[in-house]
Amino acid sequence: MAHTHIYLTHDNTTNQRGRRGKDLLRVGINKALGCVSGVERGTNFTLVGSGTDPATACTCGISSGGGGAVGIVISGVTLTDTYATSDTVAAGLVAAVINASTNAKIQYLFGATNLKSSITCVTVVAGQTLRIAGFRFTAVTDAVGTIIATDGAFVAKGAGTDTQTGTSLAGAINRHPYASKFLFALNVAGVVHVFPKSAAWFSGPNAPQNKVASDAATMTVGSATFAASAYYGIWCKVPGKIGNNVVIAASGTGQSIENSNTYFSRGLGGDAAPVTDTL
Repeated sequence: MAHTHIYLTHDNTTNQRGRRGKDLLRVGINKALGCVSGVERGTNFTLVGSGTDPATACTCGISSGGGGAVGIVISGVTLTDTYATSDTVAAGLVAAVINASTNAKIQYLFGATNLKSSITCVTVVAGQTLRIAGFRFTAVTDAVGTIIATDGAFVAKGAGTDTQTGTSLAGAINRHPYASKFLFALNVAGVVHVFPKSAAWFSGPNAPQNKVASDAATMTVGSATFAASAYYGIWCKVPGKIGNNVVIAASGTGQSIENSNTYFSRGLGGDAAPVTDTL
């Protein structure tokens, strides 16, 4: 699913202070209508298009045998809390610190949760399926380790490795047009860790199912529901490759970053050259 971002540059200012979600969207729509009708003058529409499916950059911190101040450094901002009770509790505390941060480099840009399930891939073959939060994912035959354009499909092991299968599955989750609204995933040596984009599980009539199930022994589900864990997943709320530029580091005893990464990763999209036109 390709996408287009529209940026508006206009003469008159817009009061966006404190506005979020649908309220801010209404302001943007009204401003765009004013631009099209000619009420707004000196307006540029900048279109940034991409043929690559958008995906959110993400990472994961891990607490193992922690103590004292534990957490993560994001964009130079240290986000820690005091280790308490267990690694699972500590991971939840770190996620809460990230979500509560009012630092300009963190607030509204990142979300975190320690709710997680996992899928361990071992010699997955084409045709095998699993359901994650009600979304169906099917293994297919294709170039190993690739993230293919078919929604809900990932590449079976074939002549590749379990790690390549995990890379393809995590990518399929992250670029899925519907599942990616609720979930993000990362692969560590064939184990795909899946997190909700929420500190607590979703509620309401349109909430996805809190359930993970596999139809094959080659894909072992770590938890049948998304549950508290010693892993704290962090996602960038601005989709696209731009999130891959965010620098990260573990902070405190027993803390580490998945795959020893020093940057967020897995962000896709927003990579085409902008085209600007003036009304």
